[in-house]
Amino acid sequence: MAEVQTRAMTAAVRLTNLTEEITAEVGNLPPDLIHWIPAPGVWTVMDNLCHIREFVPFWTGEALRIARRSGERWGRDQTDAARLAAVTNTSTFEVDEVLADIRRAVRRSADALKTLTDDDLAVEAASKNPHWGVKPASFVVDDLLVDHLAKHQRQIRRNVSQFNDAREHA
Repeated sequence: MAEVQTRAMTAAVRLTNLTEEITAEVGNLPPDLIHWIPAPGVWTVMDNLCHIREFVPFWTGEALRIARRSGERWGRDQTDAARLAAVTNTSTFEVDEVLADIRRAVRRSADALKTLTDDDLAVEAASKNPHWGVKPASFVVDDLLVDHLAKHQRQIRRNVSQFNDAREHA
């Protein structure tokens, strides 16, 4: 008998695939690109990686919390201390260690997501962030976890492109 593919299982696969792409691409980057600042206020590749390392377990936990205890408020805003700390002084980190941490976090996240049913993903709760209001757990999984990871993959690729352009025109 075939296993039923839930939305959460699909999200877990997408999360895993995106992570494999990111870690393979970043693993081949020159070291000077990892910490290169494209412009004032723009995150480096390492800033993006450190943010990923922090947000994957955070948003996975929030999705599980909504599904299991829907009466609790969930989330955070841009001023969250853990979020800000994750992207502070990132030049002190080794890329291989951060990539290994991301792989572990995504494995744990994917395993946790696979435990959620479609009914779990439909459970709604109010966010601490007034911008989001009341949302289902699927919003956290789809938008704040998987699509968020894809957004940071695009940011990393943008940095690579801009770095290469800067080198060609130097």
